[in-house]
Amino acid sequence: MQTGATGERLPSLAEVTDAQWSALAGRRVFFGHQSVGQNIMDGVGEVLLAHPGIHLTVAESADVGSAPGLYHAKIGRNGFPLEKADSLVAVADRAFGAEAGIAMVKFCYVDVQPDTDPAALFEQYRRRIEALHARHPRLTIVHFTMPLMTTESWWGGLKKRVRGQWLERERNAIRSRYNTLLLAHYGGKEPVFDIARLESTRPDGSRLFFVNGADTVSTLVPDYTSDGGHLNESARRMVAEQFLIFLARLAPGAGAPVTPVSS
Repeated sequence: MQTGATGERLPSLAEVTDAQWSALAGRRVFFGHQSVGQNIMDGVGEVLLAHPGIHLTVAESADVGSAPGLYHAKIGRNGFPLEKADSLVAVADRAFGAEAGIAMVKFCYVDVQPDTDPAALFEQYRRRIEALHARHPRLTIVHFTMPLMTTESWWGGLKKRVRGQWLERERNAIRSRYNTLLLAHYGGKEPVFDIARLESTRPDGSRLFFVNGADTVSTLVPDYTSDGGHLNESARRMVAEQFLIFLARLAPGAGAPVTPVSS
């Protein structure tokens, strides 16, 4: 495992203007997810409780109402990423019509298996999103990189090999290749929330990664999790803050930075 210094820092809630918070509170936003997404939303609840000056209605529902707010729900099934994408499309078709709004789906680390083809998965996702854009030109779609897991030590990996178990080192490599494709296609053109970058960046700004052939593979910082994949309390709070900042700075119909980490 290697660590690289980047000099990056996270923006703070205080850097968001009152006008940006007010604009977010007036938008309809839908976020489809599973368990890591629920970690984020639990963190969002904690952030809003600690900052009562941020006025944002949060509703756990896939039925996006006419009132503004951040709607979220578990959609699809883990292990079936395209089912999640199809569920997002169905929610957006029901909810937004010709109206402006923001919609997004986050795949999970368990959506990658050792035989997953990251290029084929991204192509299928891209086709669904392009069709959705064509039907709802005023809808802003936020793209998510795929979250990561911690990577085994050399000895831990050897024991898994002997037992015939999958290595997260290998699956993180597939996740990273998917993320590279997504960032290359949408970066600087459409908004991307780079959760993988957040998960692999330590509080001091250094990145955790390993080299796999020609690829630099990011990995989840162990201090951010208690089970190797889900976010612990401090990490979910950190990601939730960055998620809210990202949404508050996002103008409907506009592009956005490819990562919420700023220099």
